[in-house]
Amino acid sequence: MPGLIPTLNRRGFMAESLDRFSSAFVHYAAGCGGTVLDMGCAYGVATHAALGQGATVHACDMEAGHLAILEAETPAALRPRLSTSVGTLPALSFGAASFAAILCSRVLHFMRGEEIRAALALMHDWLQPGGRLFLVADTPYAGFWASAAASYEQRKAAGEEWPGFIADIGSFFPDPATVDGMLPYLNPLDPDILVRECGLAGLAVLDSGFTGRGDDRQGRKHAGVIAMRRG
Repeated sequence: MPGLIPTLNRRGFMAESLDRFSSAFVHYAAGCGGTVLDMGCAYGVATHAALGQGATVHACDMEAGHLAILEAETPAALRPRLSTSVGTLPALSFGAASFAAILCSRVLHFMRGEEIRAALALMHDWLQPGGRLFLVADTPYAGFWASAAASYEQRKAAGEEWPGFIADIGSFFPDPATVDGMLPYLNPLDPDILVRECGLAGLAVLDSGFTGRGDDRQGRKHAGVIAMRRG
């Protein structure tokens, strides 16, 4: 698909351009004066942008091959400000107050509700007081799942906690082999749910909304939040 690069592990795609929340992370990372975390960095589109603006970045991804590509494509002059590790939320352990900012882009919708809550609790603790969390997730209005958006809206109106959850993504494809090797489920999110979950994690929400990517930043493909750990 134009503008998207498939991941090596069949966990979706990495966008070649930044949405407005990822762009805000890059801008903040450049001036915050501390190490920032790009969680679920894939091939490092946001990491490269932040390094280019002078940030010090720790890039983490579940796929070692992504990190190898990221490191190989990082100019030698920028490598002293890059560190990497392999890991998957919420089974990760960084020290408390390790990061001035965290970007977690297009990761949370691969998790069940209880995993999202555990991941947000961890990222809250990893942030320094006053540090900022930038979240981006796919919405029910993106991809093949958009065909079920009306059903999602009905479930949300009825008060379901995770109205976008899809237990069997194979049902959206005519050929079941299309999803071989992929997670069987998906949990598309919207800005309201991200705001709710950040609040439950003790974070103060500074901004939220829908966004697209590239030239479609007013679209609804992604949901984003900028939140802050209280001092």
